[in-house]
Amino acid sequence: MLRETGRSITDVCADVGFNSLGTFSRTFREIVGETPTAYREGNGPVVVPGCVQLANTRPRKDSSSG
Repeated sequence: MLRETGRSITDVCADVGFNSLGTFSRTFREIVGETPTAYREGNGPVVVPGCVQLANTRPRKDSSSG
């Protein structure tokens, strides 16, 4: 979301389920190795291969229906 939207980092933080911008930023930095702001500034949009896009849009069998 940080790379593909112009939404504020605070909005992205809330969208992914964090209540605290500080916690989001600290967790993001621990996982990615840089702050959300630095990540956004240093990376362009993600280019996802077509096969991955197709796999993610393919209907899935509901495992609970047997």
